[in-house]
Amino acid sequence: MSYNVAHVSADPEIELLNRLGGLFTGSLSLNDNIEAMLRATSQMVAFDAATVFLLNQDGRELTAIATYPHRDEVPHIARFTVGEGILGFAVQQQTTLNVLDATQDPRFKMLDQSRPPRSLIVQPLATPQRLVGAMTLSRQRVDPFTELDAAILKVITNQAAIAIDNGRLYEQLEAHLDELEAANAQIAEVSRLKSEFLANMSHELRTPLNAILGFSELLRDDLAGKITDKQRRDCLDNIYTSGRHLLSLINDVLDLTKIEAGRMDLVYEEFALESAFREVLNVVHALAMKKDIEITSAVEPADLALVADKNKVKQVLYNLLSNAIKFTSQGGRVQLRAGRLGEDSLRIQVQDSGIGIAKELQHKIFGAFYQVQSASNREYPGTGLGLALTKRLLELHGGSIDFESAQGQGTTFSAVLPLKPGPSKGNRVLVVEDNPSNLDLARMVLEGNGLVVDTAASGQEGLEKARHLRPDLILMDMQLPGVDGLAVTRQLKADPATAHIKVVALTANALKGSEEQALAAGCSGYIAKPIELKKFMLQVTNFLEKE
Repeated sequence: MSYNVAHVSADPEIELLNRLGGLFTGSLSLNDNIEAMLRATSQMVAFDAATVFLLNQDGRELTAIATYPHRDEVPHIARFTVGEGILGFAVQQQTTLNVLDATQDPRFKMLDQSRPPRSLIVQPLATPQRLVGAMTLSRQRVDPFTELDAAILKVITNQAAIAIDNGRLYEQLEAHLDELEAANAQIAEVSRLKSEFLANMSHELRTPLNAILGFSELLRDDLAGKITDKQRRDCLDNIYTSGRHLLSLINDVLDLTKIEAGRMDLVYEEFALESAFREVLNVVHALAMKKDIEITSAVEPADLALVADKNKVKQVLYNLLSNAIKFTSQGGRVQLRAGRLGEDSLRIQVQDSGIGIAKELQHKIFGAFYQVQSASNREYPGTGLGLALTKRLLELHGGSIDFESAQGQGTTFSAVLPLKPGPSKGNRVLVVEDNPSNLDLARMVLEGNGLVVDTAASGQEGLEKARHLRPDLILMDMQLPGVDGLAVTRQLKADPATAHIKVVALTANALKGSEEQALAAGCSGYIAKPIELKKFMLQVTNFLEKE
């Protein structure tokens, strides 16, 4: 006896859910998983529009990421904070909302003016670990979604939420891997540049050391036999020059290290720019003479003055001029000029007729260890620190540097500096002074230079305001009614909350030992009265700049 077994086809909805589960399990693409969820939902539930929202990283805002079938509508859909509107409420409560007519719901917030939803169902997307977002289905007429519609949607979204979360985590992982690769490449480049710097630095240090040791040994051991007085002076000159060169190299490295560690202090003074030009030109004159290079300079107006750290400005000028001379051929030209740039700044330019900088290398030249030539093919000596140091010194002054260059046509560096230092970061100064006239004078000068000024007329008031306001600097009169300035300073320094605040003694007491007393109490410095207004602001600026 034989039996015919009829093939019973499975429910098409069950087949679709099975296929959907397989797709979600096999894909890590966020877009693919969202598309699969929207496509499956469209085959099993009738709706006019569907939108998928994802929570941002801090879990506070829902942003539309995909729509169906109107795919171009994503940018026009409103964002929701969690708790806002029907969507935000459903996500906050982590519950399915089936709304008969959204326009009649007090929580309703319009998503799209051209296609306002009527019947609406909101289904949160959540995994066992976290909330991912939400999916909305809407109809443009009042036609409520059934309990079966809601159940099917819940089954689909339960599977999709895990896949979407995995896809999102995978995208984040890929982004982190890209960042890691970029960071590793940057580390490798820095390591290469440092290795090249060490090779260059070794060469630069050995050159003057060789001269120092060689000429010293020659003089000590009479290796050249009887030498004339002129030869002896030449030997000593070479030793001295090489020693100065060696010191300059070491100072460059130390200066750059100080700046990067935030320990470089600027000592401001007012000086004529022309005097700085003259002093630096005297130093580089010999370098230019060796190559028959003509150097011209001009300052307009001739009496142009600025308030800055003169030694650091001279260092910037020396670096730019020596660099220009180094890369300019025999018989070339170097121009140094300066002039006002607006009311508050000046521009210094160093132009040469040298070899120029290739366009593909121009973005690298301010790097701390960068040199155009490697250690193996170097025609021009140097450590590669000069321009990096120059840029940082200018930035410490609130300035900047830029350049224009073409290969074979020379280079022009343009440095911009403020004519006088401005207060940085809206510095707050507390003046503790019992004399009203002195208090008004100090406040007018400080506020006139852009500082935020608070005042106190007694030691106790100064102590309370210091604890409350946490100023960047306190100018403390030492002789105050009640609690004197020394006692206030000691209390401030003993309190961890105010110990970091710099206190500067501001007093008319010029007796021997008064400065030592102020410093022993914890003051960072001492300004004697009567104050000289120009010098006073320079002193205040210096104290604000110091760490």
